[in-house]
Amino acid sequence: MTTRKKYQSLGRSCFFVRMILLLLLSSSSICIAQLKIKKVVTASDYPLWGKLTPQLLSDNGTWISYSTSYSSHQDTLFVKNTATLQTHSFPKGQQGKFSKEAVFAYYSAPNSLAVFNLKTAQTTTLKSVNEYFFTTDDQYLIVVSDSKKDQKILICSPNGNILKTIDSINTYSFNTDSTVLAITSKNSTKSIAQLIFLKDNFRTQKIANSPNENFGKMKWNKGGTALSFYGNSSTSSLLNPKLYYYSVSESKLQSFDSNTHQEFPKDMLLSTDSEALTLSDDGNKVFIQTHKKTSITKDTAMVWNTKDQWLYVQRPLMENHTYNGVWFPKNNRFLQITDHAISGMMLNGLQNVALLFDSRIHEAQFKEYRDLDYWLMDLKNGKKKLFLEKYANDGTLFASPEGDYFCYLKDGDWWVYSISKATYTNITQHIKFEFYEKKYVANDKTYPFGFAGWSKDERSLLLYDAFDVWEITPDGRTAKRLTNGREDKIVYRIVSQQPSQQKTSNFSGFTSGYFNLDDKLYLSAERIDFSESGYSVWNRKRGTQSLVFQPKKVDYLTTAKNGSSFMYLEQTFDQSPALMFKAGMLTVPTVVFQSNLQQQHYLWGKSKAIIYKDISGNQMRGVLNYPAGYDPLKKYPMIVRIYENQAHNLHKYVNPSLYNSAGFNVSNLTSQGFFVLYPDIVYQVGQPGQSALDCVLAAVNEALSTGSISPTHIGLIGHSFGGYETNFIVTHSNRFTAAVSGAGISDFYSLYLRTNGISGKPNYFRFESQQFRMGTSFFDNKWGYLNNSPLFNAEHMNTPLLSWTGESDTQIHSSQSMQFFMALRRLQKTHTLLVYPNEEHGLEERINQRHLTLQIEKWFNHYLKKEDSL
Repeated sequence: MTTRKKYQSLGRSCFFVRMILLLLLSSSSICIAQLKIKKVVTASDYPLWGKLTPQLLSDNGTWISYSTSYSSHQDTLFVKNTATLQTHSFPKGQQGKFSKEAVFAYYSAPNSLAVFNLKTAQTTTLKSVNEYFFTTDDQYLIVVSDSKKDQKILICSPNGNILKTIDSINTYSFNTDSTVLAITSKNSTKSIAQLIFLKDNFRTQKIANSPNENFGKMKWNKGGTALSFYGNSSTSSLLNPKLYYYSVSESKLQSFDSNTHQEFPKDMLLSTDSEALTLSDDGNKVFIQTHKKTSITKDTAMVWNTKDQWLYVQRPLMENHTYNGVWFPKNNRFLQITDHAISGMMLNGLQNVALLFDSRIHEAQFKEYRDLDYWLMDLKNGKKKLFLEKYANDGTLFASPEGDYFCYLKDGDWWVYSISKATYTNITQHIKFEFYEKKYVANDKTYPFGFAGWSKDERSLLLYDAFDVWEITPDGRTAKRLTNGREDKIVYRIVSQQPSQQKTSNFSGFTSGYFNLDDKLYLSAERIDFSESGYSVWNRKRGTQSLVFQPKKVDYLTTAKNGSSFMYLEQTFDQSPALMFKAGMLTVPTVVFQSNLQQQHYLWGKSKAIIYKDISGNQMRGVLNYPAGYDPLKKYPMIVRIYENQAHNLHKYVNPSLYNSAGFNVSNLTSQGFFVLYPDIVYQVGQPGQSALDCVLAAVNEALSTGSISPTHIGLIGHSFGGYETNFIVTHSNRFTAAVSGAGISDFYSLYLRTNGISGKPNYFRFESQQFRMGTSFFDNKWGYLNNSPLFNAEHMNTPLLSWTGESDTQIHSSQSMQFFMALRRLQKTHTLLVYPNEEHGLEERINQRHLTLQIEKWFNHYLKKEDSL
């Protein structure tokens, strides 16, 4: 009996052991099956990938909106509650807007507005909608409806209930705070201009009517106290239009007739485009644009004269230039501010002084930005005085928002000019750190790290050095470093979260934004090697505090208007962008939406930073992307993508796609079993090609040290300047098995002597002081120009080359690719050129993008993998 029990016990134990072993084996089989289930991404899978775009965060941070878009156009707009994660989806939805925390409006179809109640989930739909917005106080929803018969405005409750309809509208314009609507309309006998006061039970007030004019769109001043509009004659096209001004506070209409006004130039016409009409913030001045009456006669022959300041192709732009004037309604005075000699102007913040750009004085120039003289004009009397002489403004001259200062970069230092004191102050000369970089080593030109703006009271300016944010007083006596990025190798920059913090257009220049330094500043933070990034918040009491900082690419910060909540995107090379939300600085982030979840079922690559040294021993950075399903025991082909510095691509996620403007897609290639290398390049003056060759070969050698890359199966690809670098490298090295060059330069000499198809400028500066880094003119270094031209070394090329260009490329003329093709044809080299009709520097047509992407991938598969793909 005891023996039987022992056997029974032993049997039960064996049974349990067998069951455990079976379970373990089953579990292992499941794991193996799960590993095997991961697939290789193919072109048929690409449409599964979509783009995630953050949209809006409601004022209190209760709701988030975001959208996903796909190549199949199966796009969706989403709204999600940040606390409950309740989600509403709106297929094909676009241009959504929140009203407080209660309503979300969006276009559900073309010209169809859906107003969704976030509390009840009920939707009101309005048809034939051209435009909509909520008033500043969220009391009303304004809808502009356009039927075949006429245009009308619907004033609705936030939920979309129509409260008032205004029919037969020609033009409309709201004041800044959306409390008064100005409209023009026309009946069978006359044109009418009137105001509708939303805060006064929609009271209507007519301000003008005329049987012989058509009123144009009205423009308001910033304070909403005055507006102006044109009255175009309906009986004669020869008459200059009238200009009207209406004071809301005085209920008074005034007119300006340029046909009879003594101070208005007789050879000028008013430009009636409403965008050319601007009122000063205080409403006391109306700025207009004028142009010459006489049209430009067509020359019998095109006359090109080497002594001309402007090339023949640039002259029509200059001769058809519009000019600026100002009308003072209170005393009916007119002042012509600019004329044929003044190429531009901007106003100070108070708009009582004009800064004029004088292009008359200096001879023909060959720089990217011309040296001009700058004058200050007092608009009270039209008197001028010289401000700056022979200064090249490249967008680094700003007016202060409150009006007393102009700030500008000169010779590497920031200067402040005080209008009231007539003083010039170098505010950075005593700071040991530089506030500029020399982007191109071929010249002495300095490029600022940045100017953020002013403090709200204009007691200080906010500037950037290579790492940090500085607060400096306009007299230069006090300078404080607000962040400590230099010590931690982190670059801090201010992130604007309000319109007032952003620079605004100011005629031919800009007015800087302002920041309340008694409040908080939001800052982007990025490690200089791009390994980590995120955001921080700064205030005077606590200094800089991190909000989020991770070994990822973090961007798209949006903060709630009320409270401390915010959203952002995070991604890595192998983690598709995720929309994140934090209710406060110390709270745990919530994943609002993770894009492209299907990626978990596919093999994917990874990204790694590499360090190497150039020929001079300088440490360089690059990014090496590994093939999907990487096996360290295998040898893989590699493609090297080149264009100046690219280490910032370390954490960049790229959707696989056949629709790429330059035909290159890193995720396509890693999924097809390629390593992809992004090397950084540093340049020596006069040797742009050799510099690229040295740096790229050094990066390739470092990548080869992984032991997983076949040294005889390496490809090279570049576009634009990268296309030039590709052309140069394959004519000076046999390292690469195959190459692709897009819109590449082959001949420095012929490109140097061409004009840019967009600006009409000669290309001299691009070689002498910009990207091509030659440092001198062709005539001072002919051999250097020829030696850096791939065309003149074409006989040395042994690498199969695929080139492509847009036939209508205005940036790099297609003749550059064609000349190279003709040379390689004569030399009987292996080369194919693709020319895309009606395309420019990057391909826009989807059919062409697809074709180019496939041709490039076939090229590399054929030569690097020995596939029969061509």
